[in-house]
Amino acid sequence: MELLRILGEGLARNRLLAVILAGFALFPIYTGIADLPFWNDLAMRIMILGMAAMGLNLVLGYGGMVSFGHAAFVGIGAYAVGISQFYGLDNGWIHVLISLFACGVLGLVIGFLSLRTTGIYFIMITLAFAQMLYFLFVSLEQFGGDDGMSIDRADFMPIDLWEPLRLYYLIWVALLLTSLFLMVIVRSRFGVVLEAIRSNESRVEAMGLVPLRFKITGYVISAMICGLAGTMFASWQEYVSPDIMHWTRSGELMIIIILGGIGTLAGPLLGAVAFLLLEEWLPELMLLVAPAYAENWMIIFGPVLIAVVLFARGGLGGLIRRIAGGG
Repeated sequence: MELLRILGEGLARNRLLAVILAGFALFPIYTGIADLPFWNDLAMRIMILGMAAMGLNLVLGYGGMVSFGHAAFVGIGAYAVGISQFYGLDNGWIHVLISLFACGVLGLVIGFLSLRTTGIYFIMITLAFAQMLYFLFVSLEQFGGDDGMSIDRADFMPIDLWEPLRLYYLIWVALLLTSLFLMVIVRSRFGVVLEAIRSNESRVEAMGLVPLRFKITGYVISAMICGLAGTMFASWQEYVSPDIMHWTRSGELMIIIILGGIGTLAGPLLGAVAFLLLEEWLPELMLLVAPAYAENWMIIFGPVLIAVVLFARGGLGGLIRRIAGGG
């Protein structure tokens, strides 16, 4: 009953998140009526990227830990599917368990070593670990090396994922559970302490708590969420390569969080929607306005991001809340 109360209060406080989740649940109805199945594919990509960004947001937005290595956990989750299938293991539920375990252990090791530092040193250590893992998988020729490896959609019995909408709703359920889990985490004593550490770590330590334990726990949880996103990504794309682990992918996750609203539950999802829609539409817009520069659509995206940071305090989520509140 206590859990249900927390979830109910959490949804009431995070109406924007509830609206976005409901929108994703109902979206296939619209695409079916409008005969636009391609948009379901884009929506799945948005949900997966948003889920990964939610994982990073736990340590970045709530814990104040700027990690440049979380794309590595997404890659580990994806390779958990690819390597398992390489050895004949096709059960998707086991893939999820392997991904969560591997990312949890790896997150514990990296967190234990890197969280003893702060600031630029922490950023550089997480970046170094991410690049180490990236080049490790590039060197594994048995699993495709730099070219990656093609895989089949995992077997989530009794769910037949070869039906596209079933894969869509499996990803949606994973996103829903992740959102509810983070809602409970953020409103728990652990979440309150994590935010207090972001504000004033020395004061938390003076209260008799050990900030490192909370930071490592948050780091491990965020790593496991990114791993789950990677597992969903592998089944969606049916292909995995080291490119997903590159540090620039971690940069994209940060951009998504800042764009949507850092330190909020809805922000990463809102940022993922905006980021991927801009990525989809800006090239077409550039093709109409300036065909010679169509490939350079990021020229437009950069100023848009800067404008959001400068003028939309709290990202797009903060802007929406101010408009809805009339302020």
